[in-house]
This record gives sequence, C-alpha cells and structure tokens, in this order.
Amino acid sequence: MAASLIPALVPDDEPVDLLVLAFAVHDALPGRATAAYLSHVCPGTPMSFALCDQGSAAAFTGLRIAGAQPAGRRSLVLAVEQSVLPYDPGVAVPERHRAVALLLGGGPAVGGDMAPGDGPAAGAGARVTALRQHADVGPDDVAGLAAAELRGLGAGRADVAVVLGAGLAGVATGASPVTVVPPGQPMTGVWWALLDRLDEGPGRDGTVVAADYDPELRYLCLARSEGGV
Repeated sequence: MAASLIPALVPDDEPVDLLVLAFAVHDALPGRATAAYLSHVCPGTPMSFALCDQGSAAAFTGLRIAGAQPAGRRSLVLAVEQSVLPYDPGVAVPERHRAVALLLGGGPAVGGDMAPGDGPAAGAGARVTALRQHADVGPDDVAGLAAAELRGLGAGRADVAVVLGAGLAGVATGASPVTVVPPGQPMTGVWWALLDRLDEGPGRDGTVVAADYDPELRYLCLARSEGGV
C-alpha cells in the first residue's frame, strides 16, 4: 500500500535519505520487514525504520525525527493503516485501507485511499514549521493544554486553519476555520484532512495547524504546516 505512493513523491533522480513508516497495528507477512522492503523500492535506498506502539502519535514522531535530519537531506514519512488483518488485533480496525506520504526537504505530499478503484490524491507542498508532543496528558487536562498550544501555534486567526482529531472535538480555536476528523481512520485521518486544507489553493496563506489526541496512550500532538499551493 505504501509502496504505491512512493513513485508519486520520489523520482529516480531525486532520492531520499531517510524513510519512516508509521503505523498503529502490526501487519503480518512472514519473511518481510516492511520498512526495509520500502527502502528497497524507494529511490536512494534510504535508511529506514518503523514507528509503532505510539497510536496516533507515531506520524508526529516520524515528522519530528525527519525534521532533525541535517540540512539538505530529504526524508519520507509514511503513515498507513488497513481495515483487514490476518489476526484479531484486539482493537477496532480502521474503516478503510489508507496511506498518506509526507516528504520533507522538497516536493508535495500525497494520500491514497486504497479501496478498489481509488487512486492517490495529490496534496500540496508545504513546510512543517513547528511540532509539539506531550506525553501522559489525562482526559481532564487535554482540552486546556490543547487550546493553549493551538493559540501558541497561531490558531485563532481567520487565516489559519485547524484540523482536529476526533478526541479534540470541541476544543476552543477562536476564529480559525476548523475541520474535525470523524472517527474511523485513527492514524491517517488528521493527515488526510491536513492535505485537503493545504490544497485549498490561493486566497489564504496555506497555514494549517493539525492536532490529535490518543486517549488510550495519552499523547497530545500538534504540528503547524505552512505553504500550500
């Protein structure tokens, strides 16, 4: 699933240096380490590794690690989830197969909804200009902390859009236009909505603040992206 997005972002003559695969529920394919396989099919054969056991925070962590690379290095972050697994994971599975790829160091971002007949959807080139992660945030504290962090990242202005995961519905965002992602795609939902906001085109500065909260693992994460089409 993730491999089908790589050609849309990484041409042969513009390889990447790092590939991060972020997911919440393990797949099972004997004999294959997925992150290593993706490195094999990605131009540049980048160093690669997987992030798991962080719930919806995994993709934010991937962006933080990618952003820490030396200047001039390119990184690809892949957030993936699938609705069918060959075992009972003990948790609710996503509603659909879905993958989102985010390229740092130049180029666009793309998403693919992998139901039959669907193809990848082009996103917008953007820069991640701020990223915040908080661990062990209890349900009684999340609304206040999220609202304060959103204000600090520019939310509250009409020209700054906000994308909230389902666990943050109702958090105060001032005058910002808000998209609340419905349940069903816990790993990719926020990033899919972020691409939609960045892809809205001229007439706004392309600044979007995305935030998500994992109520079971108690991670609160926020990221600000600027640029757009």
